[in-house]
Amino acid sequence: MIIRRILIKSLNKSPLFNVLMFSAFWAFQIIIAKLGFIAGAKVLPFQIVLVLSAIATLAVLLLPKSGPDLGQLFKHRPSLFWKLFLANSIQSGLGTSLSIIGIALTAAINAGFLVKLATVTTILFAWIILKEKLSGLKIAVVFIMLFGAYLLTTKGQSFLPRVGDLFILGACFCWSLGNVMVRKFMTTQAVSADVITMQKPVASLPVFLALIGISVFSPGLLGDLSTVLECCSFTPSFIPYAIGSGICLALAWIYLYRTLNIATASYMTLMSMATPIIVSVLAMVILDEKLVLIQIAGAGLIILAGVVIYLSDIAYA
Repeated sequence: MIIRRILIKSLNKSPLFNVLMFSAFWAFQIIIAKLGFIAGAKVLPFQIVLVLSAIATLAVLLLPKSGPDLGQLFKHRPSLFWKLFLANSIQSGLGTSLSIIGIALTAAINAGFLVKLATVTTILFAWIILKEKLSGLKIAVVFIMLFGAYLLTTKGQSFLPRVGDLFILGACFCWSLGNVMVRKFMTTQAVSADVITMQKPVASLPVFLALIGISVFSPGLLGDLSTVLECCSFTPSFIPYAIGSGICLALAWIYLYRTLNIATASYMTLMSMATPIIVSVLAMVILDEKLVLIQIAGAGLIILAGVVIYLSDIAYA
């Protein structure tokens, strides 16, 4: 029992363990969401059930221990509470909404590669805001990982830019800025990762509610997006997938912020490039998709770069 507790405590403090757990749960969330859309889910109804499921999951896992701390944060440090609320709204609410709209308006090949550009924007924000080192090694592994992600996602094919690509680039900007802001507050304000995680789904609600309100009461304001953001037709077929996706997303959030609490933002975004590899493996098993040789080469480049990162000091510098 004592050895087990020591092992668990050691893993919880390991950047590699936490970032791999984050990557795995993010991959499961993507696959389950894909199954939901295959089952006929609409974007906004799916997101509503997903967010509510994430809130319920975090309440069960974190509320007993971290709920009082979140209340104390709101009561005694309201300025920090609202700064974190803003960061979570940018990262989760705005970033997620932009990415979903982008995926609906562009080709899957484009979306699969463009979301990986969050690696570049995160490292740039970390350099500017957190003063993390922008070493030659870091720049090199970024390009190797991006090239590997390009091969893995696109099979080496070129893609034509579409309107949705701009939304995905906006999502990358929001994800990166939000995560770097959270990392800054963690390192300077001594706030628990789980407390910030509990706030995350609630902070994303204003964005989702605004989109739902516009879709219901003023759909004309959405223009060409009115079909993409149609609300609110709930069908039983997609609800289990939305619930499962929400549970995985909540777990991904937990390990995301635990990673940021003990490692640099650059390390988190670089090592989470394991996600497309896990997604590809799950897609082969669950969706019966196939990998060609050039995709395997891309995955190999990502793994090679990951080994270099693990052996370097990027996690702490």
